[in-house]
Amino acid sequence: MANLVVTITPPTPNGDLHIGHISGPFMAADVYTRVQRQRGHQCVLVSYSDDYQSYMLRRGLEQKRDPVELARSNTARIRETLACADIRVDHWMEPYANPHFAQAVREVYQAASDAGLVELRESEEPYCPSCKVWGYEAFGRGDCNHCGTDSDASQCECCALPPDAGKMHNFRCKLCGGKHVWLPARRAFLKLSGQAERLKALFAQLRLRKPMDAWISDTLEHHLDDWGISRPGDAGLDLEADGSLRIHTWFMGLAGYLAAFREHAQRLGRQNELTQQFWNSEDSRLVHFLGFDCAYSHMVVYPVLLGAMDSARIKQSFYPNQFLMLEGLNLSTSRNHAIWARDLVADACSDSVRLYLASIAPEESEGNFEMAAFAQWRGEIFGGFAEALLAAAPAQQGRWHDDGENDQGALLHGLRQRWLAATSLDQFSMRRLAQVVLDTIALLRQRLAQGRQVSHLAAFLAAAGNALHPQLSARILHAYGISEEEATHALVRGDAVEYAI
Repeated sequence: MANLVVTITPPTPNGDLHIGHISGPFMAADVYTRVQRQRGHQCVLVSYSDDYQSYMLRRGLEQKRDPVELARSNTARIRETLACADIRVDHWMEPYANPHFAQAVREVYQAASDAGLVELRESEEPYCPSCKVWGYEAFGRGDCNHCGTDSDASQCECCALPPDAGKMHNFRCKLCGGKHVWLPARRAFLKLSGQAERLKALFAQLRLRKPMDAWISDTLEHHLDDWGISRPGDAGLDLEADGSLRIHTWFMGLAGYLAAFREHAQRLGRQNELTQQFWNSEDSRLVHFLGFDCAYSHMVVYPVLLGAMDSARIKQSFYPNQFLMLEGLNLSTSRNHAIWARDLVADACSDSVRLYLASIAPEESEGNFEMAAFAQWRGEIFGGFAEALLAAAPAQQGRWHDDGENDQGALLHGLRQRWLAATSLDQFSMRRLAQVVLDTIALLRQRLAQGRQVSHLAAFLAAAGNALHPQLSARILHAYGISEEEATHALVRGDAVEYAI
């Protein structure tokens, strides 16, 4: 069995989470963790708030609030929203002034420096003399020099590459809209240009989702430029007392996951033991769930950084997702075209939101959420069907191991094989898992309408769908008198494929 450190890309705590967040890394990481635990793997799910993100500085200026206080307030809301959506993170770290975080950043930076991967040099950087801010990330925007799409100078949401501010057209200050002047600054750069072959060897062993297989191939061939990792005057963590080595947030992600894990392990009183088990073992894996726009940092930078850390033996896996649309348009909180996740759960229920968003998850292409379609679907599945299934239970309790239905074994064998494929370590798919659940529901609806025995399929639904609709699964198991351990064992081990037909 594997030891899995599962990560969710840290959200910027400048607001709450909308359904696009939930349909992507947040719920996918939670579902992955649940199904891998069903399959017997050891998992720790961690994430943290991106307190050092430069967008926090800008939001603080816009709202005339202290960015640290704003981050803490919004982090509390984010964690409440995750709880509403039944997303269970083993440990959520708040990195600001956190000694675990600062120590991990220093370790990762020092390892890269000792490996000859860091170079300090002078560069020309954009600065707005009117607003007195450097044009990094939240304070500078223009047309991406790779794809031409409007982007900040960090990681483009359209092509996922890091734009070069000096080559971007129409580059301007986000506060005043004016042009920048270019001033000399001493910065640290990560020397990625010599890492192509090493990264190609890594990804030759991994099976990536489309279109990320093509993206990583093109990126490693054409876009491995040295990458600035410090920003004077930005919001990052300063490794020098004089402010000369302020590391930006995109570099610090790997350290953030390591620090969150260590803080969790320390609170359990098992830091050395668990660090050895999960980070320094060949049987361990760091599994990243991320949005497409975070691909460069996670899939290019972090493997390079991890490779420079002598004690780390953990392997890496990547599950990027594309973006969710709302009624055919991009989600946008600034244009008030968004649905807050907690509002949707409050109006419906966490199980229905989880299963529906999983069924339209934007894993390999954009997904689309339509409120009318969701409302109709929910009425059919969590109204009529669920109540009919539970109502049928009293007459069928205790019969799930010998139901007398001659076709059950073949049906369940096929569904189980699909569940195993959808929940595999290397090719996990929340969307394919949801389809297994929905196909099981369709079979159950048909059999309920025919007045046939359904206890075996009900047990399968409860176990196979437990990661997606845990509350409904618990109700089914209780109604049919089946233990969760028994149903899960049958699902994972296949003992019930014989099913006493």
